[in-house]
Amino acid sequence: MADDNSRLLSDEELRAIEEMVASGDLDGEGFNVGVAANRYDLTLQDTSVGVNVTAIEQINDRFHRFLRAGLLEDLRYNPRLKAGRIDIIKYSEYVQSTESPISVNVLRIDPLRGECLCLIHSQVVFSCLDNWFGGNARTLTSVPAGRIFTPTETAVIEKIRNVVFASLTEAWAPFLKIECEISSSEISAVFANIAADDDMVILNRFETDIMGDGGDKGFVDIVYPYASLKLVRDVLRARIETSGGNAQADSDWTKSLKTSVDEVEAKVVVKAAEFSISIDQLSNLKVGDWLPFRAPDHAEVSVNGFPIFNADVGSRGNQVAVQIVSSVLPEEKNE
Repeated sequence: MADDNSRLLSDEELRAIEEMVASGDLDGEGFNVGVAANRYDLTLQDTSVGVNVTAIEQINDRFHRFLRAGLLEDLRYNPRLKAGRIDIIKYSEYVQSTESPISVNVLRIDPLRGECLCLIHSQVVFSCLDNWFGGNARTLTSVPAGRIFTPTETAVIEKIRNVVFASLTEAWAPFLKIECEISSSEISAVFANIAADDDMVILNRFETDIMGDGGDKGFVDIVYPYASLKLVRDVLRARIETSGGNAQADSDWTKSLKTSVDEVEAKVVVKAAEFSISIDQLSNLKVGDWLPFRAPDHAEVSVNGFPIFNADVGSRGNQVAVQIVSSVLPEEKNE
């Protein structure tokens, strides 16, 4: 063996092994030869497993309800808001699909990793503005791509953003306690670098139908980097597994519990009477003394110390027995 502690074999031993392998003199099979292995690409973005989409759908349903209520309360705007649609796409594809002017809000959602996007379409901004000042929502005809929002429109955007943040906090509450904080605001998604171009993001789009005729639609987008949600996938999965339930398992558990409860032994005590005597009388008692008392109309039957029935004490055949007369438990009233 080699003297150097960093090497297991010397140069001569390695050359001897090479010669044996080349000549075919090395008998037997190698270690772990023929073991099945799966190929795995560490650079591959995993979009099929990891994040529980069912949990995201439940969060979107709650966000949808809270967002509608918040817009109506704060801006007197009651949009025909559709439930969120979930898409898992590359971030570059999402950026290319957006058109200015839009309100792009980069936000931090603690404890999620990295930054997320809240994108508010200009149609939603102008519709909220019209309703806020007592007008009616109108479909946009044309808005220049380079147009920036006025101070009044910016104030409306801030109110919408506050409603979105409050709605997100409430929507996530059953799964995770979050806090939303604005990082920056832009008028184009190109300037919001929340992920690399090839990174996957989860797009949640909530569309509004302004006129109810299926024409131009506004929308509010909530965009999460896929990697940030994978870090909390255990929280999302645990909530779904707890709340999802299994009808057959619940039925089997109920039957098993009922069978087990039926086999539990209970201590039944029949109390014929109860009276009080003094310590002096008790200390002077001797065999053959009589204790007079007034017997109640019925004996009390208690189970594990809890009174249940009134009963008469008698006999049945050769055994002492009690006959149930009434229950002492209050009757339940059907309202």
